Amino acid sequence: MVNKQNKGRLTGLLLTALFLISGLIPYGCKSGLHSGLEEGKIVYEVTFESADINPIMKALLPGEVTTYFSGGKTCTIISMGMNMMETRLISDAMSFKYTTLVSAMGKKMALVLDKNQVAQNYSDRVELKVVHTGETKEIAGIKCKQAMVTDSTNNTYPVYYTEDFDVQSPNWSSPFRDIDGMLMEYSIRFGDMVMNLKAKEIVAGKNDVSLYTVPEGYEVFTDPKDMKLTM
Repeated sequence: MVNKQNKGRLTGLLLTALFLISGLIPYGCKSGLHSGLEEGKIVYEVTFESADINPIMKALLPGEVTTYFSGGKTCTIISMGMNMMETRLISDAMSFKYTTLVSAMGKKMALVLDKNQVAQNYSDRVELKVVHTGETKEIAGIKCKQAMVTDSTNNTYPVYYTEDFDVQSPNWSSPFRDIDGMLMEYSIRFGDMVMNLKAKEIVAGKNDVSLYTVPEGYEVFTDPKDMKLTM
């Protein structure tokens, strides 16, 4: 059994990570079958690194993340705890709105931020330094560019991205906003845990427009502090 304290700690860590993931989708290096793709989805394999994570807690973590994209909109869906909790991260580069949907334990909450709030949110918590190396790597059949990213704790790691997808400003709401490309492989560090994401499948096709809207039944907040108080 996972006690309430461990569940609370895990949920808090994951919510932090989910806010950091934000836009999973950017631009970077023309090639191959999916060049110019405007609509579809990317499926990412997710792994975690942590010195003290136990098998039970690990089983609650997501093993896969899917990002849907269409024009200037993206929706990243993350499920955890054997689907007991789902988070959707919706980024709209046309209206500059960034929405986080959380459905967990009977609660349904939506946090809607504008461009200024997004900028303030990340300036308060994370600032990444990006150096483009000119190196390339093939991921999910696509040739991608490499950038070396250094975070605020001076950890440096590679990020790979591609320009093959015709998506408008996909990283505007992400800590990776200085990378002009759709992210294909990268890591996010939060606390003593590292979350690694790597694209494993790209699927072209029409997406349901409801993916980019707030469903009925969600309590809507426009201030992160108000949303945290209800959790």
